Order: sequence, then structure tokens, then C-alpha cells
Amino acid sequence: MKKFIYLIAIFAFATFNSMAANSLFIEDDVVVSISQNDLIIISDVAKVMEYAKVKGLSDRAADQVKLAEEAYTKGVQLMQQSDNVKAILSFKTAFKNYKRAKLNDDALNFPNLQLALAHQLSNDARNQKKVLRYLELVTNSVEKEKEWLYNLAILNYLNSNEELAAEQLEAVIKMDKNFFKAYGNLAAVYQTINDSKKADKVLTRLKYAQDDLAEKQRKEQLALAKKQEKAKSSNKADKIEFKSAPPKGINIDPISLSAKGDGKSVLKNETITAFDDRLRKKLREGQELYDQGVVLFNAGEFPLAIKAFKSSLKKFNQAKVSQLTLSYVNTNLAMSYFRSSEKRDKKKVGPIIEMLSKQVYDDRDLTYNIAVMQYCLGKKEKAIELLEKCNSLDKYFLLSYQNQVAIHNELDDLKSAKKAFKNHEKYKNELTEVYKEYVRTGVKNSDVDLSFLDGAIFRVALGDFSEFNMPIDIYLHDDLITVPLGNDFFTFICGNYDSYKKAESYLLKVSSNGYENAFIIAFKDGVRTDFASEF
Repeated sequence: MKKFIYLIAIFAFATFNSMAANSLFIEDDVVVSISQNDLIIISDVAKVMEYAKVKGLSDRAADQVKLAEEAYTKGVQLMQQSDNVKAILSFKTAFKNYKRAKLNDDALNFPNLQLALAHQLSNDARNQKKVLRYLELVTNSVEKEKEWLYNLAILNYLNSNEELAAEQLEAVIKMDKNFFKAYGNLAAVYQTINDSKKADKVLTRLKYAQDDLAEKQRKEQLALAKKQEKAKSSNKADKIEFKSAPPKGINIDPISLSAKGDGKSVLKNETITAFDDRLRKKLREGQELYDQGVVLFNAGEFPLAIKAFKSSLKKFNQAKVSQLTLSYVNTNLAMSYFRSSEKRDKKKVGPIIEMLSKQVYDDRDLTYNIAVMQYCLGKKEKAIELLEKCNSLDKYFLLSYQNQVAIHNELDDLKSAKKAFKNHEKYKNELTEVYKEYVRTGVKNSDVDLSFLDGAIFRVALGDFSEFNMPIDIYLHDDLITVPLGNDFFTFICGNYDSYKKAESYLLKVSSNGYENAFIIAFKDGVRTDFASEF
């Protein structure tokens, strides 16, 4: 396939203290191509209900929508981690729950398109054959959504419907003339169908669009430089005050609740020899039921988990175990009630938490889970107190600091938010150095729990770029993931390494090749951890 190339090299420089205008040069040399790497992973669960034609949802339908949104969001996260097989299962669950809520076909466009996307990206021939099935379900209303219309075009092209792909890419460009990615894809489609005249015309249009944007940016930057110069030289008494933006933090996610431990660990504070044979039988039965509850909770079967934990409590009560052991089980029971879709179950969470033994709060993971529930019950101050307790138990528990930042922001307490963020950065850097030392020497620091990185996958975050200023070799990196940030900006993440050393080796390579802000991130069980390491 013949390739038409435009190389975009943008040099924009505006000094804070001068009125010099910015320059921007565009040269020929960008590869025109189209592949599944051009697909964009879109996180837009709110779009479903935006297109749902419902005046009011029944309680049952609202519960189904909530479950669907959780599965949908999880599916997007899994696709971002390249775990497309699990993503397919999550989107299927989302679709079923939306269907149970009796949403219309326009609303179902989004889970259907996510399913098409996940099947296409799975690199499994059997899955890819199913893509057309989902594309046939898509209604015309989705053509109002620029990014989804773009994805639809790429999917149609990949499934041998080039003519329709061309029409849809033309429509995308009509909606946004600065969607430069679509021009190169459209030219590639025209080349595929042997229409070189139209391909040339598209690339000419691309050049004009780039020039227009460059001129617009030049004027904006010149105006900004003039404004800054004027503000600097002004003799007005009133000075312009710039309020520093608060650190963002990470919002508490109820889906993050996880039941940990097993029937053996739940009895760690009991002296088994103190129980006679009859009571030991009750202990074993209680342990088996506890194990069932943990498995059921982590599988999302919350009503069954409730039954298992309640039965476990009954057996442990009969065995006359300590209040602390009962509190471990009660914490998991509270979590199960909390995640249940039944409204009446939510009302049972608070009273259970109130009756827990104080010694429960010596366990970091249980304390964190209780903090999550307290926050979601509206007790933000209590949640902050428990999150601080988590960090007194483990100063390297980074997620806790991020949650504190987010809650302080909600409470408009910028000072506390900055303090929590400062602690996060301090201990994140310390933890990074501890882990690097462990990787290089094999010697573990006994005071630091690095188990959160056991079995982790390491990737390299290349940086955030727009369609207009992304490096020309960006799509040459293996296992590339693009995450939309809005305003045509994307985060680019590459690599899929089972060891930190391999990721570090690739980071060294890209850092010396123009990606000065690249860094390493780690994922565990498909979820991004708070671990990050710069070169």
C-alpha cells in the first residue's frame, strides 16, 4: 500500500516576559496507516443513561443500572490493562443488567460497542469474528458521538467494510476538522480501495487544517504574551492573585472492597487447644463457612456471602470464640451488606461497624475497608480518621494518602489536602527506592511490605500528548494503550513486563530518545497500583 507521509514538527515557545510570537513549522513525513492500534478506549459510562429514554426508573431498574455501571467501568479498566478477555465478560454483565433495566437500543449502543472493541482487541480470531454481530446492533444515534463514530469507522474497516468506514471518517472530520488522526486513517482507507485521488485530497485537507490550527495557536500565544507583559508593567496597585490548584488525589471506590484471609487466619488469636472436640468441630464448620463467604464476596455474589458469613458467626458463637474473632467475621458481613443491591441491607452496615472490637483496627486492611464504608455512609471525618490510622500502621500504604487528599478536597480543606499529598510523595519516593534496592540486591527490607507488587505487571507511561504534538514513533511501541484525557489529549502507556528490571531497561531506552517525562507504573490483578518510578 502506497504511503503518503507528513511529518509534523511543532516548535512553540512563548516567553513569560517578552512579546515574541511563537513559530510553528510543518514538514512532510507522517505515515498514513490504519490498524486496530488506532482504536480508542473510551470511558463514558454516563453516555448510556444520557441516551436512555426513561422518565423514571423503578427501584429494581435503578439497582440493575447501578450494577451495570460498575461492570461497565470495570470493563473499561480491564481493556486499559489489555485484559480484553475479562473485559468481554464485564461488558456482557453490564449489557445484561442494562437489558434487565429495560433500556432502549440507543442506550445499549455503548455496551455493544465496548463489546465490539474488546472482541476486536482480544487478538483471538474466534472473538474477532463476533465483532460484526455487535456492529449490526448499533443504531444511528451513536453517530452524534465523535469518538464513537471514529471507533465505529475503524471497526468497519477492520471487518472489510471500507466504503462505510470512509463515510464515517469523513463525518468525523466534518464534526471536528482538527481530529488529525482521522485524516491519516481516511487516506489509508482510500488507498485500500485504490482511490489515490481522494487520498491525496484528504492529505491536502490535513495540511490546511494543521496550518489553520498552527496560526490560531500562534495568535493565542502572542495575545497571551502581550497580556502577560501588560500585567507585568502595570502600575496598578491591585495584583493578580493565582490560587494554586489542589492536588487531585483518588476518590474512594466501594468496588475496591476486598475480603482477605481465610478460615485459618481468622482464628489467629484463638488457642485451639483450649477447645474440646465438640467445640473444635464447630470451629471447623465456622472456618469452612468463612472461606465460602470470602470466595463468594470476591466473586460478587453478595447475598450468598451474607448467608455464609452469618452461618459462620453462628458456628463461632457456639464455639465461644473471642469477641475479636467475631469482629473479623462481622467486618466481612458488613462489607457484604454494604455491597448488596438491597436497600434494606445498607441500613445494617452502620450498627455492625459500631459493635466491632477496637482490636480490629490494628489490622490495616480491615481498617481500610471500614474507612471505605464509613465514607460511603456519609461519615467523611470518620473515614479520614481511619485512613490516618491505616498510615500509622503502614506509612507506605500509598492509596490511603490519595484517598485523604480527595476527601479533604471535598471538605474544602486545601491545607490538609496538601499535607496528605506531601506525605504521599515522600513515602512513594521512599518506597520506590526500597523496591529498586530489593530488585537489584535481592535483600528485602523487613519493615516494608512489598507484597502488593508480587506478580505485578510493569509498564512504561510515555506521557500525555494531543493528536497535534504526539511523537511520530508513538505507535511503534509494543502493547500500546491510549487513554483519553479530554480535549483531544491522550495518555500513552506501553510495554507488558513481568519484572521491574525489564521495564527499567525500556525506560532507559525511551528516556534517551525524546520521552523525557516517561516513568514506570505497575498493575496488579488488572488494577493500577500507586507505585511509580522515574528514571
